[in-house]
Order: sequence, then structure tokens, then C-alpha cells
Amino acid sequence: MNQILHIKLRTVLGIACLVICLLPSTGNIGKSVAAQDRPIAYPFTSDWNSLPLSDVALINSYLTHIQDACRAYYAERDEEIPTVSWYYVSLKELKAATQSTNPTVHITFTFMPYVGAHNPVGVDEATFAASYTGQITLVEYRRAEDAAAP
Repeated sequence: MNQILHIKLRTVLGIACLVICLLPSTGNIGKSVAAQDRPIAYPFTSDWNSLPLSDVALINSYLTHIQDACRAYYAERDEEIPTVSWYYVSLKELKAATQSTNPTVHITFTFMPYVGAHNPVGVDEATFAASYTGQITLVEYRRAEDAAAP
């Protein structure tokens, strides 16, 4: 009789533990929007095949300029110098004066610098001017979004 009571008690306790473990995950049941359906604020990707080849070429060509601008921005503020990797860079905008014979093109990149083991410091933007002679000049570097608080 005692063995049957212990088996039933263990079964009840086991089921109670299982229910306690599963309850937090049931909060998402019935939600209509899955996590992967939510729009991404900044389209960073490590899959080069998902990007237009022209974007890949611009990111590759400007990566050292972006890294230098980032380094200067954070050094000026006496903050830890973050790293910028190609997979956290996206092309935001290309602009040029259409009336000009030899237009200077303004290229804006959005990127997420990080420190340590990929701890983002926020989302930044850098705009460069590319002249028809090939000279590249930093026009603006700005913080687009601060890192989310943990």
C-alpha cells in the first residue's frame, strides 16, 4: 500500500513540475504574429546572396572608411572603441544632384558597432561624399539609435 502511495505521489509531483515548466511558454499560444513575421528595424545579414551585388560592392569598398569614422567618433568621446563588421552594415541611401555634370554622390550606411563578444553599442549612420575624381569624404557620422538596455 505504501509503495502505491509513493508511486502516485511521485506521479503527481512529476506532473506538477511539468506543468510549472510549461506554463511560461504557453503565453505565446494564440498570438497571431510569429517572431519571424515581425519587420526588422535594420536589415543586417551575413548572407551576401540575399543582397544586391551593388550593395555588397559598396559595403566592401567603404568598410575601412566606415571603421575609421567609427573609431574617430568613439575616440573623440573617450568611449571604448567598437568594432564594425561587414555583416552589421547595410546600405541606407544613395543621393546625387541630378543637375550636375559631375555629381558628388552621397552614400549613407547604417551599421551596428559592437564591443567584446558582439555586444552592440547602438546603431550608427555614416554619410560619405564620393566625388567624380574618386575622393571620399566623411560628411556626417551620427548615432541613429542607442543600444537597448539589458
